[in-house]
Amino acid sequence: MAFETYKIYDSTTLSKGIINKYLFDYIDDVDNAHIIISNKKENTDKPYILLENEKLNLISKEKKYILDFSSENLQLALLKLISKTFKKEPFELLYLLEAKRKEFAEFIKNLIVLFEVEDKSNSMSHSQRVAYYAKEFAEYIKKNEDEIEFIQDLAMLHDVGRIGIEQLMLFSKTRIYDLEQWDLEHTKAGTIFLSNRRELWYAIDVVRHHHEKWDGSGFPDNLKGEEIPYYARFIGIVDWFDLATHTATSEHFGILTPNEAIEYMKLNLGKIFDPLLGKAFIDFINDFLSKKEFI
Repeated sequence: MAFETYKIYDSTTLSKGIINKYLFDYIDDVDNAHIIISNKKENTDKPYILLENEKLNLISKEKKYILDFSSENLQLALLKLISKTFKKEPFELLYLLEAKRKEFAEFIKNLIVLFEVEDKSNSMSHSQRVAYYAKEFAEYIKKNEDEIEFIQDLAMLHDVGRIGIEQLMLFSKTRIYDLEQWDLEHTKAGTIFLSNRRELWYAIDVVRHHHEKWDGSGFPDNLKGEEIPYYARFIGIVDWFDLATHTATSEHFGILTPNEAIEYMKLNLGKIFDPLLGKAFIDFINDFLSKKEFI
């Protein structure tokens, strides 16, 4: 169940900074876009904004609106286009809600850290370490600044469905096996939790699918290969590495050293892990460990 963003084609880049970037996915394919912003005429029946000769043409099946170009008029035209295309209140999709999204996200991230078990050696919880390594990995493979921030944000939220489970594992008399089986539900619990707040829908793919495996043997939906959303594969690799090197589970019987985890990953590229992303992470972590202290 991949979270569907609204796809936008914008050859002018004028809409960036206006609409909520977490609800829109900028694509290069006009045919698959929901809305189009262009500085040349497109052969399409889809509604779009055409910037031509310093005029804004808002084109739809019903009407054609022409406005002099200005940033204010572009915002008005985009509001009209969004409202008509998605049949939603246009203000819901504007960038001005970004502050509200960040406020919700920061509150949830603080809760996650509060409820997770902190490592005494580095004063970091699991999600904090995953966010740290995800940021370092994203920088290593030369993601841009916005994407690095986005990845770090997703990493902090990926285990939101596990809130409270670690406390139960610490204090419950239930056997570890039973707790592990129960913990399999945290991806679904996190999905349900986030679904109640539209501002956090952008993280649903990662929360639900970061335990899927490349060969389809993961959970909760047995997705395989590129059916697994990209950021879920990305965060899933970092998440596995941190769990393997800090937590004893029945998968690998005991806590692995970083080098043991790397060797395990090499053996499971194309099985558990995305072969390309997994190889890139192995290269990254080897480089990281040669320069910085393992946390």
